[in-house]
Amino acid sequence: MTDHHPSRFIGCIALSLAALLLSACSSEARPKVEYALPDTLCGSDVGKNIVEPFFPPGSKLMKTGDSFDNGTYASSCTYVVDGSPTLIVSYFFHESTSSARQIATQRAARYSDGDAKGAVDIVDDIALYPRGAVAVEQCPGYPSDTDGLPRDNFSVEIMAYYPKDLSKEEKALAQLVKKIIPVVAKANGC
Repeated sequence: MTDHHPSRFIGCIALSLAALLLSACSSEARPKVEYALPDTLCGSDVGKNIVEPFFPPGSKLMKTGDSFDNGTYASSCTYVVDGSPTLIVSYFFHESTSSARQIATQRAARYSDGDAKGAVDIVDDIALYPRGAVAVEQCPGYPSDTDGLPRDNFSVEIMAYYPKDLSKEEKALAQLVKKIIPVVAKANGC
């Protein structure tokens, strides 16, 4: 007659150890966002839900730069979490009609970290590259010689450092750019 009790005992110990390990892993504190997420980016009302994927865990958020509703020729603002740049949002006017793809291709070459994924995709007239997104809009209502600077069209660009792989957040990034374009256009009389 074979005694199955020792194998059951060893099985119970193994199962108990596995449960203990799983509960220890699940109870580890995940890094969390301890700062208030912004609901505006550079003066553009965007809502907290749309910016959430681009802000990493941390304790302190700082913003530097200008608001985009002031009608200047070019402007940018930077969001920094715990001393590390997280999001850079900018716009500037152009004399020539550079396309969003042209600008994004230059950025992809510069910021793709030598990665072969330096490709540019277009989503709803917004060019997406590995670290961000850019859109170009016409500004026919602004007299280009008002201050001696060309204002035929402008670009809005967002460069994101978080998350490392932006491919899952392309739609949210495109939505952010779309929300900022009207603020810049209105402030500059486009």
